[in-house]
Amino acid sequence: MNKILTNDYLNDLKKIKETIRSNQNKAMVIVNSAMIMTYYEIGTIINKRKTWGSKYIQKLSEDLKEYGSGYSVRNLHRMAQFASSFVYEEILPQPGAQIPWRTIVEIMSKSKIHDEMLWYINETYKNGWSRSTVLKQLEAKAYERNLIEPTTSSSIKEDDRIEGLFKDTYALSFLTEENTKKEIDLKNALLDNIIEFLHELGPGFSLVDKEYKLITPTNKTYFIDLLMYHTKFHCYIVIELKIGEFEPSDLGQLIFYVNSVNKLERTNIEGETIGLLLCKSADKFSAETTLDMINGKVGISKYKMFEDLTNYLEKRLNEEKK
Repeated sequence: MNKILTNDYLNDLKKIKETIRSNQNKAMVIVNSAMIMTYYEIGTIINKRKTWGSKYIQKLSEDLKEYGSGYSVRNLHRMAQFASSFVYEEILPQPGAQIPWRTIVEIMSKSKIHDEMLWYINETYKNGWSRSTVLKQLEAKAYERNLIEPTTSSSIKEDDRIEGLFKDTYALSFLTEENTKKEIDLKNALLDNIIEFLHELGPGFSLVDKEYKLITPTNKTYFIDLLMYHTKFHCYIVIELKIGEFEPSDLGQLIFYVNSVNKLERTNIEGETIGLLLCKSADKFSAETTLDMINGKVGISKYKMFEDLTNYLEKRLNEEKK
């Protein structure tokens, strides 16, 4: 380095060391936020010297060894990517400062666009996802699925309180052609992997029972595939399973169960019961037209195996653009 560059480098090094020391003091109160702030500020300084090439980062890494292994060449490159991927207001004091650095690195490395990265960061914070859950959501293309509006009755669309309760598609890694040949097989697969299924449904869902028995005042007996309860919205959620394509007649049974739970199980402290028909596939026109005639809180969603996701999402996202 010539004298001018050497002076600039030493000024950069001084700023970086002051940033590390300053935020190390803050780390006693908020460890992760202080570290994320440090990495963002270092990345910003590095990005101002892009024309200096890789030797600049290598020298920085050597001169920052006293502060630990977090300042490796590889991690300094990640800090630069981090600072160039987000504006300051998107990270601090936003959710980006509240989740682990390794999780942010995974999101940056596996996301294609800025909006996708920001979505995963916000959802990780909101849902309390672990790093392994984030990796699963990335594999299951959660962001792309989020871009498709779920098919629900107008009663759900008009209720801001439960907006976003259902997804267009639920992607589950444990589903195979073998364990979804019959509805009982699908039900057993969901129950055998109940933790992953609950994570995929979203925060607040809890299982009341499978094949939940309903006995009417006229002594008729019916069995609900899955009866759930939502701890945030304080209401029952009836889930009926169908291994084939949605048919308009399928909603009759679901609506009956929703109304029956409202009459037989719901107390005065609980909200209206909500119904979800979970099927393998559903024609958009048939599903929307059928739901146009429904007054209750009902939705239609699809379940997908991971290997079917890419083709399905490409088709549906193209439809959404039209």
